[in-house]
Amino acid sequence: MPQNTADIPYRVDDTKPTRPTADQCCGGGSCCPCVWDEYREALKVWRQQNPEQTDH
Repeated sequence: MPQNTADIPYRVDDTKPTRPTADQCCGGGSCCPCVWDEYREALKVWRQQNPEQTDH
């Protein structure tokens, strides 16, 4: 019997996003979204969900 998703506690992933590597970005500025745009958005969400963590 399928489990009701309301019974599953929401779990926040506390793993900090990884910066894109040099070979993941073409450097052309034409990709939409760019891997850097995705990284910055993921980092923003991570910071909101993990305010107690340092992000050095």
